[in-house]
Amino acid sequence: MITSQQAQDIVLNHCHSSPYDELFTVYFCELSPKQDFWIIRCNSERYVIYNQLEHCYVGVNAYLVDTSTGKIDIVGSGESVEDFLQDKYDLQRANGYFYVLSPSFTKENKQALINFKQWLACGYSEIILLLSSDKNKWFTGSYRTLQHIQIQLKAVEIDTKITLMEKTDDAVVVESNIWFEKDIKERLNKYINKKQVL
Repeated sequence: MITSQQAQDIVLNHCHSSPYDELFTVYFCELSPKQDFWIIRCNSERYVIYNQLEHCYVGVNAYLVDTSTGKIDIVGSGESVEDFLQDKYDLQRANGYFYVLSPSFTKENKQALINFKQWLACGYSEIILLLSSDKNKWFTGSYRTLQHIQIQLKAVEIDTKITLMEKTDDAVVVESNIWFEKDIKERLNKYINKKQVL
């Protein structure tokens, strides 16, 4: 296993290889909960040691150093280490497959169908299309993002499932910036429009 000092040296070598004429220093280093990565934060010496704010470098939240290989992953400033690691683990678990969110009810479930139609505010033909077995793969993306969508839909009594599939069948790719019901509706309508053209 790569030691804390070795991991810090790897990160500092990486930072010092940048085109900036600046010395960097580590101010945070700890193992991830699974002890598979060293989580390291560093910045310029002039910022960390002497508190010279104009020498603070932004854009990186943390460097993750694999404790087995020494490979570096960079977590951007707008992303949490926990989310980055979760996405990484979920990707490993998928093993080359794709996470896909689909409805867990069919068009035969009249109450669920009516509820879904009222929520999406569209016609029956669009709802039937979204529930047909060959076109009911709505979204694909990270497991964490699909879980967030699933929770949002569950709150309005629309039941879904997340499964691993070899192919996404033209499901709409969603990023982590899908936060609200209106975002989900917008992307479902995009899905409908795409399927009606096909």
